[in-house]
Amino acid sequence: MVNTLRLLRRYWIDFNLILGVALFLPGCHDGHGNIRQLPPDGEELPILEQYAGKHSHESRSMQLVIRDAATFARIPLQDNVPVDFENQMLLIVTLGRVPSDQYGVNVERVWREGHKLHVATAVQSPAPNAPLAMASPYCIVVIPRCDLNVVGFDPEPGQRVRSWSQSEPGMLP
Repeated sequence: MVNTLRLLRRYWIDFNLILGVALFLPGCHDGHGNIRQLPPDGEELPILEQYAGKHSHESRSMQLVIRDAATFARIPLQDNVPVDFENQMLLIVTLGRVPSDQYGVNVERVWREGHKLHVATAVQSPAPNAPLAMASPYCIVVIPRCDLNVVGFDPEPGQRVRSWSQSEPGMLP
């Protein structure tokens, strides 16, 4: 009888521990202010909006996940992206400098795999005889906010490095 009570007590403790951990696991927002459980493995998160452009003025390629307005303000891509950072987040992909304005990039899908989000992107390349025209394509995607890490996406933009330096006063090249 004593062993049975110990066993039941142990199961009760284990059950409460599992329940407590499950309640505090990261979740995802549905884009309308409602927190929902993590999507099942393999399930896609909806792409709520997608914006693309040819000139990001970024010389390097980047993949960023942005979860707050302060971080987004540090990335001078596009000002008119309506996003509610309480319930949504941004995925940003830039290609860096490319030799044709016929290049493009877009996000095709976002899905959960284990304890991470994965993103499939597609790059549109120009025809072989396309005219040269420097560009720096980008794509911004609004998805429901999710606390999971996004594979291959950085949470902070990298440090900007100038490719030129200022001349000394009075010195001509």
